[in-house]
Amino acid sequence: MQFNYVPRTCVWELTLKCNMRCIHCGSSAGKARENELNLQECFRIADQLMDLGCEFLTFIGGEIFLYKGWEKIARKLSEGGVDVNIITNAYQFGDKEIEQIRYAKLGNVGLSIDGMEESHNRIRNSKSSFQRVMNAIDLLNEECIPITVVTSLLDFNFYDLNPLHDLLAEKGIPSWQIQIANAMGSMADNRNLILNPNKVPLITKFIRERRNELKVRIYAGDDIGYYDENEFYLRNRPGKLSVWRGCQAGLNVVGIDSVGNVKGCESLYSDEFIEGNLREESLQEIWTKEGNFAYNRKFEVGNLAGSCEGCDMGHICRGGCRGSCYFTTGYRFENPYCCYPDKKIKPICSANAPSSRGSCEVDLS
Repeated sequence: MQFNYVPRTCVWELTLKCNMRCIHCGSSAGKARENELNLQECFRIADQLMDLGCEFLTFIGGEIFLYKGWEKIARKLSEGGVDVNIITNAYQFGDKEIEQIRYAKLGNVGLSIDGMEESHNRIRNSKSSFQRVMNAIDLLNEECIPITVVTSLLDFNFYDLNPLHDLLAEKGIPSWQIQIANAMGSMADNRNLILNPNKVPLITKFIRERRNELKVRIYAGDDIGYYDENEFYLRNRPGKLSVWRGCQAGLNVVGIDSVGNVKGCESLYSDEFIEGNLREESLQEIWTKEGNFAYNRKFEVGNLAGSCEGCDMGHICRGGCRGSCYFTTGYRFENPYCCYPDKKIKPICSANAPSSRGSCEVDLS
């Protein structure tokens, strides 16, 4: 029987070690895990990814530059035909990092910028973080290395979207991804800061309108939407039409953490979603095992719950981003960030959510 799922996209967390302590960090990064994958193990996994048809790969941390030899793994993948990039906080960034980037043959460098200076530094718990990432932009531009900016939205930095757009346009940033910070990791203890769902229609409107200016190409993350009047303008690449077709975790996307655990997506940051470990089984064995990634591979419309139950777009949307469902409502198939017309938007209550405090912390009245 033909196997229909190919892990075309991989997000690989090489280390949990980090030089920052961000309030929205989904992995609560800081110290490296015990017994993280070594270079030889990573080379073996890289071969397995290529054998299974991986086309796009993003290395994350922690902080990627703190994993010694990351650029060697990246180069192996790049030379094998995989489009590789990284996401960095750019706190530690200079000539050494530029040299590693060039050696790795990256498609682009992703910089995490979470608002204008005040908001970004508040989120990053650092008075110098914003200036350091601005310096990194200048250095990358001087070296003609393509840049993508990634912004994670909380409730308070939402108001930075317009000035941040103008700043990125001024800096010549070609592409910008906007996503919502889920209440996982460190953010589970800061649920009062999570984005108010009533702001999502304003975000989709912002993306459509600012895209039309053709200054910065803006892309909505998988947890933004779905199916309002702006849907066609959120995720498409130039010259193509695109609409949300459901969470791809375990279908076309795979996540790997720094000790070899495999999940459908690295935004599913809970042991509940671990499907196997690469020190015990090959990626092919984990990827093709019957029963793995069942939340998406065996999805049925009847799984939809709460405000998603009975939705006439449910067979296509499939409840949106699985991570934003789980970490905000506690269920895998109820999404608070949908802005489909006439769908009821419910308060994000923590009564059922992981690491909850048992109270409603976002007032939508």
